[in-house]
Amino acid sequence: MENVRRLCLMDLPLFSGVEPETFDAVCRVAATRKYYRRGEVLFNQGDANSTVFLIKDGSFKLVKMTEDGKDAILFVAAKGEVLGEAALFRDSFHPATAIALEDSRVCAISRRNMERAVRDDQDLALQIIRGLGARLYDTWEQLAELSAGDTRDRVLSLLLRLAAEHGIPCPEGTRIGLRLTQQDMADFIGASRVMVARVLRDLISGNRLLRQGQYYVLRDRCF
Repeated sequence: MENVRRLCLMDLPLFSGVEPETFDAVCRVAATRKYYRRGEVLFNQGDANSTVFLIKDGSFKLVKMTEDGKDAILFVAAKGEVLGEAALFRDSFHPATAIALEDSRVCAISRRNMERAVRDDQDLALQIIRGLGARLYDTWEQLAELSAGDTRDRVLSLLLRLAAEHGIPCPEGTRIGLRLTQQDMADFIGASRVMVARVLRDLISGNRLLRQGQYYVLRDRCF
């Protein structure tokens, strides 16, 4: 069991570059491994945030309810990413709800035990700080991109970003390895589902986008 947990943590970019012995302490405090079906909730907006979740397989969308009662997708976290990292620093509440986009597997580490490991190893602390800084920069960059232009521009920006982050090469182009609905895309960019559906139809009819089952494929030569 110890070796399984170590492999889970060593897969994460957040811990890349940390000396192997550092993982010994972290692995010992890895509390649980959990499995989630598509549509199941990892945590809800407003829940107490006391656990860091390390995504081993699958992906989760982070959804925040706005003041007018609408859902807005903040970002998608996939394999190798961390959720609930604010739990590392203080008592807090989850600012958004995490919902599995596909069957997923996570490792969960309590804040108390992670704090103990961080206090014991300064290299681990520095790696976490660098990882969080990069995540913050990427989030601001994404918000800037997805708030610019009309609906068509924002849909294209979203597709290109998702292809860069979750793309899988295929003969037809780049398949986005996430099962996103039209409503998911609308929540991402702050548009109506009808407008997003219209843009997607135009892209498909123009041979710039393909639909393969539950996934979208970008025609690389068109972008």
